[in-house]
Amino acid sequence: MHLTPRIRRLAAPAVALAAAACLCATTPARADTVVIDTVDQTTTRTGEAPLEGCLPADLIGRYTIVEHTVAHVLRTDRTLVVKGVDSYDFHMDLPDGRYVQSGVDYDRFTLVLARPYHTVLGIVTEDERTIYAADGTPVGTLTIKERRKAVFEDADLDGEVDPGEVIVERDSFALTCG
Repeated sequence: MHLTPRIRRLAAPAVALAAAACLCATTPARADTVVIDTVDQTTTRTGEAPLEGCLPADLIGRYTIVEHTVAHVLRTDRTLVVKGVDSYDFHMDLPDGRYVQSGVDYDRFTLVLARPYHTVLGIVTEDERTIYAADGTPVGTLTIKERRKAVFEDADLDGEVDPGEVIVERDSFALTCG
């Protein structure tokens, strides 16, 4: 089974947020103290997958995704706020000579953790890619626009989102091919 780069990358903001939270795990010594940190990291992933939605699912290409995450973390004794951007450089080579290159490609994210375990997560995604013929002529496009928002209370304090703990969950997703 192949996981598409899109599915893999949807987890990326969560990974960046978790890394930021780990960096900020200690609580400020005084209630009126504010600590501000910055996360700035770049990772590269490669693999094989189909181009979701716009080409036949059995046309498997080799992709490289370079992800650059910049996040600002504000921490007080009762709140952790992480706000940032994951930007992506996506390139896929297809076996028939065509290739795909990203243009605008980012996730903007905000995470607010307020004690006792009230969480707000928002992510806005814009992803525009161009499909090129082997000679470099543009032959198609793929555009993804998505907005996700979740608000939940970790009532049993187990660190997991359980049934009944989600207060608000909204997701809008549009994929167009041209």
